[in-house]
Amino acid sequence: MSAAMSAGDHSTGPQPAAEPRLRPGWLSTDPYPQLIGGREATGGTPLPITDPSTGERPARYLAATTEEVDAALGAARASFDTGVWRRMPGPRKAEVLEAAAAAIRADAARFAALEALDTGKAVSGALTNDVYEAANAFSYAAAVARTAHGDVRRAAFPPELLPGGGPRVLTVREPEPAGVVVELLPWNGPLMTGSQRIASALAAGCSIVAKPPADAVITLVELGRLLTAAGLPPGVLNIVLGSGATVGEQLITDPRVDLISLTGGTATGRHVMAAAARNLTPVHLELGGKSPVVVFADADLEQAVGWAMMAAFVNMGEVCVAGSRLLVEESVYEDVVRSVAAAAATLPVGDALDPKTFIGPLIHERHANRVRGYVSRALGAGDATLVGAPELPPGLGPAYAAPTVLGGVRRGCELEQEEVFGPVLAAMPFRTEREAGELANGTAYGLNGTVFTGNLERAFRFADTLDCGEVNVNCHFAPDMNGGRGEPRRASGFSRTGVDAYTRIKAVNISVHSG
Repeated sequence: MSAAMSAGDHSTGPQPAAEPRLRPGWLSTDPYPQLIGGREATGGTPLPITDPSTGERPARYLAATTEEVDAALGAARASFDTGVWRRMPGPRKAEVLEAAAAAIRADAARFAALEALDTGKAVSGALTNDVYEAANAFSYAAAVARTAHGDVRRAAFPPELLPGGGPRVLTVREPEPAGVVVELLPWNGPLMTGSQRIASALAAGCSIVAKPPADAVITLVELGRLLTAAGLPPGVLNIVLGSGATVGEQLITDPRVDLISLTGGTATGRHVMAAAARNLTPVHLELGGKSPVVVFADADLEQAVGWAMMAAFVNMGEVCVAGSRLLVEESVYEDVVRSVAAAAATLPVGDALDPKTFIGPLIHERHANRVRGYVSRALGAGDATLVGAPELPPGLGPAYAAPTVLGGVRRGCELEQEEVFGPVLAAMPFRTEREAGELANGTAYGLNGTVFTGNLERAFRFADTLDCGEVNVNCHFAPDMNGGRGEPRRASGFSRTGVDAYTRIKAVNISVHSG
């Protein structure tokens, strides 16, 4: 290469066109419709889809009408009652689920870009994590559908009750689908979370009405289309769009629903439980988190710093299992916290559709203002000190927030107790293992917890101390997001996980010997 060409700015020849942020045709519809009974419904009111990176409105979606929501519930109920999916043999179900997994992998770049456009999630992370996990969810569900089974137990009556002990009985216990499921999804990862929930419900044999969040609708509609093309029978998966106050409320109060599944905030969980109680509809909740990352002085501190930074700032902290509290043994506290802040300051901030970006925008300006409010109130009240918050690059819009580390956080303050759901890390020192456990368990949440230590006995001991559904030792995020998750506690929700969450057990007692 010549010196002139390598300098670049001296070239007078034609310059290559800039790569578009989004390839033509990747936004396949305007407006995005409802999917009801295997068909697209377009009777609702058009509303804008906003790109958090730019504030532009590249497309629209249709808010479902009351009649469309009713039709979606009717289609799900009919498909379940006729057994078109639930009675299909497991290997046939698995073929559809495997086809869906393959289709997601084949269209990975488009799905990642659309998720980044819709949520502000960095496209590189969307590709390597969200799309990967979405496809993996359907592969896992296919395996479960192929291998689903129950158990058999022998029983007999006491001789004192019936002469000769009476008949001998075999009790066959088998999982059955819960029925018609309303699936309410979050805006921080609608593709990944939607795939995990929908794949599990389909593996169980349920029929579904899914509602993505009003702020991020694109990828779930695209997922519904993909499943239809993969061979899912009409009416088994229906997707309706709109706000929780209207569409969501109609869904959670309908007596045709057998199970309501929500991934969202604690306040929404309380409302859903109260509404579901009117019809005694069971609920499956995965709610908020204020997960502690606990670092003991005997840990590999370099490893702990890297994980703590990732735990707090991946996906801009908009993660239910984000490690938003950093608890560090006093003797190494200053070094660890400053190292995490220094690492966070190097994270590339920018357009979510730029492959180099790690920190994209938050979902919208309103949420960014909410996150900034937590920081300003904590500093203003003397509840914390600023350890690090890098300057944002010029030209970014109001939905961006800097990855911020706050130290010396006062126990019991708002910042320590409430889920910020943004790129804000609250750091606190501790002196003893007992104090670390008290701090870790000192909030209303109980979703996830992490401990870094070089002492194996302490690792198991502290895992037993943590009051949460999942404990990580010397790492934070776990690779098995389908069958390996624990059950959350307290304000994080309380429910079964994976395919089990969408099943109920039927026992059939069979007399096999008259006695």
